[in-house]
Amino acid sequence: MGWLTRDHTTPLAPTRREALDCIPVKNRTVQEERLENGDVLVLYPVTVRPWMTALARWLGAGDAPPRTAKLQLDRLGSGVWAMLDGQTPLRRIAAAFAETHRLERKEAEVAVTQFIRELGRRGLIGLRRNPAPGCRPDGSPPGGRSPARREERRPPVKRP
Repeated sequence: MGWLTRDHTTPLAPTRREALDCIPVKNRTVQEERLENGDVLVLYPVTVRPWMTALARWLGAGDAPPRTAKLQLDRLGSGVWAMLDGQTPLRRIAAAFAETHRLERKEAEVAVTQFIRELGRRGLIGLRRNPAPGCRPDGSPPGGRSPARREERRPPVKRP
C-alpha cells in the first residue's frame, strides 16, 4: 500500500520567518520602463509551449519571434518594485512599505508577500536565501564546514 505512505524526506516549504528573511532578486531578462505618471511598466519574455510551436510550424507559420508580455505596476507595486535591489530582505521591504503607507506590520507583510508571490509566479523575480549574520554566503558558519557536507554524512531520517 505505497499510495498510503508518505515520503517524509522531501524538503518542507519554508516557514513564514524563513520566507521573510529571503531576498527578492529581479530576473535579468526583465526590462522596466518608468511611465510619465510614475508607474513602472515591466517587459518580460514569455515562452511559447512546445506543442504550439510545432503546430505553427506544421501550419507553415515557421518559428514565431519570442513574445514579450507587459505588466503595468500601479503606485504601490512600483514602490515595492523599486525596493527590489537584490540585497534587501523581504522583511525590511515590508517594514518600509508599512511605514510609507501607514499600515500595521502584519498587514504590510501579507500585501507585500502576495505581490512578491505573483511576481515570482510570472518569473519576474526569484528568492535567494539570506544567510544568518556572520555566516558565509552558503549559510555555513565562518571557519566551519558547509551545510552540504554535513548533510552528506547524515542519512535521511524516515518518520513513520
